[in-house]
Amino acid sequence: MKKILLLLFLASAMASFSEEQVFFCGFEENEGYELGAITGQNDWTELFSHTINQYEVTNKVSFTGDQSLYVYGPREGGDTGIKKVVEYENPYHGKIFVSYMLKPADRYVRLYFYDAVGGDNHRIAVVHINTHELYIDAGGTWNGGDPDLSVDEWYKVTLLFDPVDNVLEEFTLGDDITLDEIRNYCDEAASGDIGSFAIRTGWNDPTDAWVDDITIELIPEPACMGLLALAGFLFLRKRS
Repeated sequence: MKKILLLLFLASAMASFSEEQVFFCGFEENEGYELGAITGQNDWTELFSHTINQYEVTNKVSFTGDQSLYVYGPREGGDTGIKKVVEYENPYHGKIFVSYMLKPADRYVRLYFYDAVGGDNHRIAVVHINTHELYIDAGGTWNGGDPDLSVDEWYKVTLLFDPVDNVLEEFTLGDDITLDEIRNYCDEAASGDIGSFAIRTGWNDPTDAWVDDITIELIPEPACMGLLALAGFLFLRKRS
């Protein structure tokens, strides 16, 4: 009986170490989003206010469902943005997997990732993408060259962060562009897990793009799962 109970406990513990989705935003009506300005909806707040720029929930195009986020900023709109705080627990310091869908513009749309403190001096990484240039600002700028993207297509962007070693382990854009080299991603003051992120327009360049299906998942360390399994095996062997 004790063995059965232990096996059930181990199964439950292993399940708690499995991949966990801690945040998802598809900008859909069933998530509480209404058409129009996103500021004030589901705790999205405004950064660097400028009346010309737009961050709106729209039903004109979407990757899944009926709605997405439209990001618009004319050349004279400057550097503005919106910010979302995400709350989750990561007690075992699992890796953080982020993905989102992007229908790119001729000019940059940028996603900033911050730690729990937030602010530009606590940013973890910045991804700048447009149809012909890719920049990842992660402890230094990496120029990805010409991604040759189409304004008529949706592209999946993925990032894998290690909050313990402060590295961006993997980056992908669509099916063909990857960044495998390990590098520091935190600014000097930043540390820990992603605590918030911001979507911003591109400096003094015009932005006209759509974002959809933002997801954050926690991926447990294999070592944690292995130690847990080993502890259970040793206990069962001792009892037998």
